[in-house]
Amino acid sequence: MKNLMFLPMLIVCSIIQNADAQPELGNKEKMKVFAGWVGRWQGEGWMQMGPGEPKKSTVDEKIEAKLDGMVYLVEGVGKAINPQTKQEAVVHHALALLSYDQGSGQYKFRTHLKDGRSSDAWFTVTGENTFQWGFDIPNRGKTRYSIKLDPDNKTWNEIGEFSADGNTWNKFFEMNLKKTE
Repeated sequence: MKNLMFLPMLIVCSIIQNADAQPELGNKEKMKVFAGWVGRWQGEGWMQMGPGEPKKSTVDEKIEAKLDGMVYLVEGVGKAINPQTKQEAVVHHALALLSYDQGSGQYKFRTHLKDGRSSDAWFTVTGENTFQWGFDIPNRGKTRYSIKLDPDNKTWNEIGEFSADGNTWNKFFEMNLKKTE
């Protein structure tokens, strides 16, 4: 009798274990497209917020696969010379987590800035080595970033655009990086 009760329990446990493993396999497969991101990327960028000349900076991006490739940690630091002090200063510092949500069937991109702002951005794979992400700015418009990687030349180009109406887009940001590690 004990053996008869043990067999159904074993079957149920096996089903539960396999059901739990399936999302992990699906998520891991979806995240493989970002394997080429891992490493250190360095170069230059510029941003223009309002009238005047664009603000240029040197950029250092570090990307790590975490939790066995289930999550990617992206950290970017931009530095520029302060015109008053003539010293190099951090002008941009961002941290983001990229993952895949099996339930919604969508990528999740949670971004954080050093000033405390954050966003739950949308994220899509638009083609081979091309990606786009963005978010809405309440009562102002939309922001999107387009990323293009060249694995052969180990380059990363990212362009940021803003739209007040969702139709007309204006470029305000560009970053060109080379993989160094």
